[in-house]
Amino acid sequence: MGFLYTPLPLWVAVGGWIAAVALLALALWKNPFRRLQEPVLQHVWLAIIVAVSVLWATNAWLEDGTVIHLLGATLVVTLFDWGLALIAMAIVTGLAAVVFDAPWQGIALTFLVFGAVPVGVSTLLQRASIAWLPRNLFMFIFGQGFVSPAIAVSVASAVALATHIALADGSMSVIPAGYAFSVFLLASGESWFTGMSTALIAVYRPAWVTTYDVRRYRLGGPRT
Repeated sequence: MGFLYTPLPLWVAVGGWIAAVALLALALWKNPFRRLQEPVLQHVWLAIIVAVSVLWATNAWLEDGTVIHLLGATLVVTLFDWGLALIAMAIVTGLAAVVFDAPWQGIALTFLVFGAVPVGVSTLLQRASIAWLPRNLFMFIFGQGFVSPAIAVSVASAVALATHIALADGSMSVIPAGYAFSVFLLASGESWFTGMSTALIAVYRPAWVTTYDVRRYRLGGPRT
C-alpha cells in the first residue's frame, strides 16, 4: 500500500518522518479536538477512521509496486476540517502498516502522499468554495462532495507517481501501463463515494458537518 513496501534511501525515510511529525505537531498545536466536545462527534470521527481504513485495505496494484486505492480524506476534511483530518489519516496509515506488517521506512512517506496531500488539496478547495461558490446546499454537495475529492485523489496519484519516478532516478519505466486510466476510474469512484456520503450526511445528519455554519448552507436547522 503506497510506499509501505517500497525500498527507500535512509535520508528519504528519515526526512519523511520528520515532515510527518512536523505536520502532526502543527495540527495538534491548533487544538483540533475542540470540535469533538460532543460524544456523538467523537463516535463519528472514530467511525470515519474505521471506514477509511477499510477503504485503504482495497488496493489496486499496478506493476512495479505502484498502488492506488480510495482515500476518503476529503470526507474527513468536510466533516472535521484539516487538523482532525490529518490526525485521522495518520491513524489510518498506522493501522494499515500494522495490518500489513510493513517496515517503518515507508510509513511516513505513505502518510504524506496519500494522507497529507489530499487533506491539503481538499482544504484549499474547501476555502475556495466558501469564498467563491454560491451559498446553497446544492453547491456545497457538488463542490465539496463531488469535485474536491476527484481533484484531491488525482493530485495525490500524480505526486505518488512523481515520487516513484524520482526514486528510480528519473526513469520513466516505472510508469505502469494504463496508469492515467486507472487514476480516472479511481477519481470517479472517490467522487461518487464522497459525494453520496456528503449528500446523505448534509441532509440527514447536518450536525456532523462541523466545518460549515448550518444557517449559511441551510443544512437542516440548528445543531443539537
